[in-house]
Amino acid sequence: MKKKSIIISSISIVLIIIIGSLFVQRRTIIKPLKSSEKKVQVVVNKNENLNDIVDKLSSEKKLRGKIFIKKYIAKKNISQKTVAGKYTFSNKISLNNFLLDLNKGIFDETPVRVTIPEGYSIEQIGNKLEQQGIIKKEDFIETVKKYKTPSYIKKDSKRKYSLEGYLFPDTYEFFKGMEGKVIVDKMLSRFQYVISQIEKEKNLKIDENDMDNIINMASVIEKEAQKSIERDKISSVFYNRLEKNMKLESCATVLYALGQHKNKLYYKDLKTKSDYNTYLHKGLPIGPICSPGKNSIVAALKPEKTNYLYFVSKNDGTHFFTNNYNEFLKVKKETQGD
Repeated sequence: MKKKSIIISSISIVLIIIIGSLFVQRRTIIKPLKSSEKKVQVVVNKNENLNDIVDKLSSEKKLRGKIFIKKYIAKKNISQKTVAGKYTFSNKISLNNFLLDLNKGIFDETPVRVTIPEGYSIEQIGNKLEQQGIIKKEDFIETVKKYKTPSYIKKDSKRKYSLEGYLFPDTYEFFKGMEGKVIVDKMLSRFQYVISQIEKEKNLKIDENDMDNIINMASVIEKEAQKSIERDKISSVFYNRLEKNMKLESCATVLYALGQHKNKLYYKDLKTKSDYNTYLHKGLPIGPICSPGKNSIVAALKPEKTNYLYFVSKNDGTHFFTNNYNEFLKVKKETQGD
């Protein structure tokens, strides 16, 4: 009887230990940080790996379950790499997110809303991301250059950036210190989603071989159209010119070739040597010149049916359209002074 009682007691103790251990493990997975403060500051020094950080925070009484966390890292095959810097974590962050943030260098896991306007170039996107503390422009540009080009994008070494035109303009939630690849992945995914929505709404299928020309044309439309209602007309002008083997002569392509904004282009600017300059070269520019929005992509797919070959700004955000060159010159002189 006494022996039976000892066995039962032993089993009970073992069960209590197992249950207690499972409770601690579950708690560690859900909420590994022990701090009572809502925000926890963590400094990661150069060459410190995940296990080093776990040891350090455990000794500082900021982290629970040191042994379990190390086993968790090994079992899940989580990389030991970290990005040096000062991190701010919520005390409610999960173990998985905590480790991934250290891996990827997400210094503050509070989302930052970033709006990328329609018509932004990759250079402008890089500036915007740096201004909002997401990533340094040079690091973002480096990521763009090294990113594996998707199959639907034409590969051409003469292009400034292969991904130009495909990082979809929208409002995103990013994190300070976010990896460039994660940002690009997100923006390309958004582009693919919008394309699928257009296909569904317009009851069409965009052939992968046609995608590049469509986005190229859409990017020029985006930069030329100040008013959304004119996109379809501007699209028709460019397609009509292509059909007649005329140069597009888009000022927006010259500005992209110059790499800077100018309120007025001069004759010498139109002679800028670049494969993007449609005053020098027939057809579309060598690649897209900005990230077009959904409406410009639709306009490139479904231009208005017109016979227009020219348009000129009326200085109020709208344009004058015509198929008569002399009429175009007359209005241009009236509105532009040349």
